[in-house]
Amino acid sequence: MVHPTVSPHRSNHRARAAAHRAMAMAALASNSSARVRYRRYHAHMRQAHVLALAADRLGQDAPWEVNA
Repeated sequence: MVHPTVSPHRSNHRARAAAHRAMAMAALASNSSARVRYRRYHAHMRQAHVLALAADRLGQDAPWEVNA
């Protein structure tokens, strides 16, 4: 059975990284010039990378844990 497990010390770095990846993809589809789209895309992907590294450094696990 799958249960959501949230540690009291868990921050939202992974969720924010996922949100920045989604914003990066949305930036590519926006109605702007190619230069603006790629600049926004890379800015969001850089932020997602930084947040993912912070989550790894804090030792955050996946938000779902499978119990048999």
